[in-house]
Amino acid sequence: MKLSNTQTQELYTFTQKHYVDWYDVQTELVDHLANGIEAQRAINPNISFQDALKAEFKKFGIMGFSNVVEEKTKALNKHYRLLVWGYFKSFFKLPRIILTLFLIWSYYSMMVFFNNIFWVLLISCIVLMIVPFIFIYRQGKYVKSIKKKTGKKWLFNSIIVQLGGLIHFLNIGIYISVILDLERRVLSTTALVAISSFIILFGLLLYISIFVVTPNLRQQMAKQHPDYKIA
Repeated sequence: MKLSNTQTQELYTFTQKHYVDWYDVQTELVDHLANGIEAQRAINPNISFQDALKAEFKKFGIMGFSNVVEEKTKALNKHYRLLVWGYFKSFFKLPRIILTLFLIWSYYSMMVFFNNIFWVLLISCIVLMIVPFIFIYRQGKYVKSIKKKTGKKWLFNSIIVQLGGLIHFLNIGIYISVILDLERRVLSTTALVAISSFIILFGLLLYISIFVVTPNLRQQMAKQHPDYKIA
């Protein structure tokens, strides 16, 4: 026996009362609970909706839905990072590798031309540090607009704001102390090339995360969840 719309809505309310705030996770849990309840009714048509729901919920153990949320978060983070890595690797194939090598050479030439590694690196780091903060600020406004339009929160949006967990590694500001130390050193050509490569590849990773993977994932999300709105 299929669940009624009222009973389906009760399942959404049930998941929310058990600390699942994310609508995309709620939807997966509702589908799972509904299938379980329907299976129980097929075996025992006299079982009440509430008794069947309690029996299904017990299957999640003492932690309830918290493990599901945790696993879903890990899975989405991993999916995001794999997509970023996939696009990132494509820059090491023709013709993009030519562009990548050209950017590294240009950055190296700029450091040599200005003959002041400290200021070139400092400005580069500031730029690469500001971009994620601007992204987080804009995504925060976007998430609020989605919540206002739909009345729903999406775990997917939370993953995007954190760039699949990469945001913790993309904070290049932690390398400022290294830059300050470089000011007192005379660097070889090899070292300058290595630094140039790091800065350019770091910038590419940031670009791919924000401007390539994030929009693609939003489109995928819109196809999977019609309630998800793209601004």
